[in-house]
Amino acid sequence: MTVLVYGLGRSGLAVTRLLASQGHAIDVFDARRQGPDIDAARALGARMLSAAPATTAALCIAAPGVPIDHPDLRRLRERGVEVIGEVEWVARTVPATLVGVTGTAGKGTVTRWIADTLAGAGMDAVAGGNIDPALSAVARPHATLVVELSSFQLERCPTLRPRVAVALNLGEDHIDRHGSVAAYHDAKRNIIRHQQPDDAFVYNADDPVLRGWAQGAAARTLGFSLTGPADAAFDRRSGDISLDGEPLLPAGALRVRGEHQIANALAVALACRELGLSEGVIAAGLAAFPGLPGRYQTIAWIGRVAFIDDSIATRPLAVAAALNATPAPVVWIAGGRAKGASIDALRPLVRERVSLLVGIGEAGPAFAEAFAADTETRVCHDADGRSALACAVAAALEHLHAREGGAGRVLLAPLATSFDQFADYVERARLFREVVAEAGGTAVDAGEEDVWTASS
Repeated sequence: MTVLVYGLGRSGLAVTRLLASQGHAIDVFDARRQGPDIDAARALGARMLSAAPATTAALCIAAPGVPIDHPDLRRLRERGVEVIGEVEWVARTVPATLVGVTGTAGKGTVTRWIADTLAGAGMDAVAGGNIDPALSAVARPHATLVVELSSFQLERCPTLRPRVAVALNLGEDHIDRHGSVAAYHDAKRNIIRHQQPDDAFVYNADDPVLRGWAQGAAARTLGFSLTGPADAAFDRRSGDISLDGEPLLPAGALRVRGEHQIANALAVALACRELGLSEGVIAAGLAAFPGLPGRYQTIAWIGRVAFIDDSIATRPLAVAAALNATPAPVVWIAGGRAKGASIDALRPLVRERVSLLVGIGEAGPAFAEAFAADTETRVCHDADGRSALACAVAAALEHLHAREGGAGRVLLAPLATSFDQFADYVERARLFREVVAEAGGTAVDAGEEDVWTASS
């Protein structure tokens, strides 16, 4: 069979390699004419097209970066060509156990946490999808594939049926792409649309939209909650994470910090139990997970000022979680390429905790203006990303010493994508660490972080 791969990059090249290994003829269309991925596709025997309609393929695998309503994809569908995504192709052609993880915030962390816990128990488990690497690059028969699923991927998964589906939360994101919150949530719902009664749906029982999903789900439902009884819950009085009302481990045993991470741990515990792990093995996996680079983590301190990297926090829900987890006074570094989501829900947290907002990147001036009634603001107008971060760090230190007695937290939680000034959020996180070190920051490990946080 001939398959058209529309758009290369990380996902497209990975599925091209998978298609080649499966013996398919491959057409490739990409708006670029040169690049290492294009050279690699040619080396695999793919036929490079100058226009997508030139294909004779009956199936198109479109990269998630290509809008689902792109004119080329519409024309292909009108000709009877089925348009799907890379994850859908893997699910159709690789016999494996699929665990899907989605949500507005936290899905990368939970994906890796589940995979690490399963692998630590001796299972053949691997993480992929929206998280690096692409799923096609790591999918293998009879493994457990733990897949981070974005709305862009899910909107092109018309028959996907995960053995376990995990939905962490639903807020606003990608309004610039989907057009509305309802359309964004509808794309996410593909994670459970084709599940059957012998599948499992792990959901956040504190999220009203997800509670509604659970009420209409065909799969067995397993809820987790930070606020009340559930299949997995957090007991605020004892500080324990529990399964079915029985203590599993103290939340303080987790290496990652913040109530959002406790919620993530609850989701991991339910998914891993559904996949056959015992409570003791699950507890060990929860306690061992170190977190992911670019996620909420204290990276260094200068005197009594802690620096926290949450470069992945590009959505209001993720930023709210970061601000909730960060004791005041906070200098909040925000900016980048805005995604169109409403910021109004953040105002109470900003008024309560943020002593200074420092805007960077394209959205920096707009964010500073938007929050000017809620806190003091500054803008670093540097076009270069490293210079902008260095300016923000210097402004933060100056402010905390002048206004807060030289103590506080500096939080990088950008509320915007990185693509105006950085290659991706990982580079943004790396450069933040570098400029903090250049300003005199002393890096911390997990143990030092706990001691410092407790005494600060």
